[in-house]
Amino acid sequence: MRAHRYTAGGSRSGRRWAHVLLMAAVALACVALLAACSGGQGAGQQGGEGMPAITDNVQTFTPSSGGAKETLKVASGSENKEAAAAIQKAVDASGVTVELHYIGSLDIMGMLQGGGDDYDAVWPASSIWLTMGDTGHLVKNAQSTSTTPVVLGVAKSKAIELGWADDTGATKPVATSQIIDAVTSGKLSFAMTSATQSNSGASAYLAFLTALSGKDTPLTADDLDNADLQQKMTSLLSGQDRSSGSSDWLKDMVVRDPDAHPAMVNYESLVAQANKELEAAGREPLLVICPADGIAVSDSPLGYVDRGQGKDGAFSSFQQALSSDDAKLELERVGRRTGLGGRVANPDDDGVKQAFRADWGISTDSSVLKAVPMPAADVTTKALDLYQTRLRRPSLTVWVVDYSGSMYGPGKSGVVGGLTQALDPEEASKSMIQPAADDVNVLIPFSSHVLGEVEAKGADTADLLSKAQSTDATGGTNIYAGLDEALGKIKASGEAQGRTVAIVLMTDGMSDTGDRDAFLSDYDASGLDVPVFSIMFGDADPTQLDELSEHTNGKTFDGREGDLAAVFRTVKGYN
Repeated sequence: MRAHRYTAGGSRSGRRWAHVLLMAAVALACVALLAACSGGQGAGQQGGEGMPAITDNVQTFTPSSGGAKETLKVASGSENKEAAAAIQKAVDASGVTVELHYIGSLDIMGMLQGGGDDYDAVWPASSIWLTMGDTGHLVKNAQSTSTTPVVLGVAKSKAIELGWADDTGATKPVATSQIIDAVTSGKLSFAMTSATQSNSGASAYLAFLTALSGKDTPLTADDLDNADLQQKMTSLLSGQDRSSGSSDWLKDMVVRDPDAHPAMVNYESLVAQANKELEAAGREPLLVICPADGIAVSDSPLGYVDRGQGKDGAFSSFQQALSSDDAKLELERVGRRTGLGGRVANPDDDGVKQAFRADWGISTDSSVLKAVPMPAADVTTKALDLYQTRLRRPSLTVWVVDYSGSMYGPGKSGVVGGLTQALDPEEASKSMIQPAADDVNVLIPFSSHVLGEVEAKGADTADLLSKAQSTDATGGTNIYAGLDEALGKIKASGEAQGRTVAIVLMTDGMSDTGDRDAFLSDYDASGLDVPVFSIMFGDADPTQLDELSEHTNGKTFDGREGDLAAVFRTVKGYN
């Protein structure tokens, strides 16, 4: 089992920036939504067999022959972790060392708007984030490295049960309305990244909306006001049982607990990667199901960030090597399409055949990719706002917050500031994570014991934030007492029904362990699929928090460096 940790600078046993995102909406309207009918690792993890390890979300590739000419610092989307073999080929051929910093596509957009920081290149999931992030025109020579459609991957037995595939894995045309029927009948639930926090989620959501409109022309603002369309989208999103801010992490979550999560909306390439891991573990694969009436495609552009640093030659060498036949072959072996128009350029290669398998419902035929009408910029903006405030499945989040003595001073003020960024409606709207009317947030402060509880519904979070500010920091640290209280709250609350549920734990110290076994036992006995997302700062013990991540199919976030409020915003994208 692996620890799942996010760094600010960068299983269960049985289951930034309103303006940035609004600008992204404009970009989304400028890029074709395509129809496809065939798609964070923690610190210290391996990037694949023979590949460099990923440490604090950084993966460094060095030429095998040594003597690197220069080093490129690249801001990359997390989905490029799967492209390690192709990157190593390009590094070896170019003689350039490449540091991939996995910060996410939306973070890449914000970084570009801020001037590019000290990055030499950017490699997000889609060109939309370059189009809107590069307001200073820093990015040069951006080229697509591959394409992959965003699809619905469904466990084979479930797809057969729904009548969407036969026993051989051959899939049938499926309309978006059929997905809604499966959701509303209780036969299907799926995991998907947040539409306001992740490229794959945003792309899929807009494509679903377009399909559900039933029109051959672009969506209009009046369409979005249509109660029937809103109801259909709400019904579809009610099947989203888990959210995420990372497509790669979402894939890992499904692989860790496929019984609890038999379907996901994700990149086709990540579905293929998931299938390799599932079959290696003796589990059934996911079949690629594409709504015949529309879905989106990622074009994975790599561009040079020209800050006058003089590394354009090194970048050109690496980019050219990445477009070589050898590197393209490696990209296709992990399910990326490199041919024109979305074709698979090497369909006869044995490794490529293992990524584009017909018995997984994946077709190499380029005719399966076609354009869907694009909405205007203001319509896309409105659609994203509708997702966050009205259409998405509501959430129940229990914030378990450490108020031990060591939290006195900066620790407490940091937590209060972070909670304000995440839960104050005005502040949270800047990151498109504002609470919706049906959201529920619960604050459970603790030290040696639980220090009370405050519940907030919808946007009325003033009392909760006041409690966070007024609670004194004193006493010891017992995270398990707080977690057990949170679990009991969730079990006893009818508000968990129909909501995505999560516990967010914040601590700066090593916990007493007297109540550890009792909590883990209570968790297992509850039968609940509730992730614990931990934010670690101060002297928190990563071993204890990683254990919770493993046990609950959650994730550990390291808030000890960088902007703690930004970490809170990231965490909220997972619920």
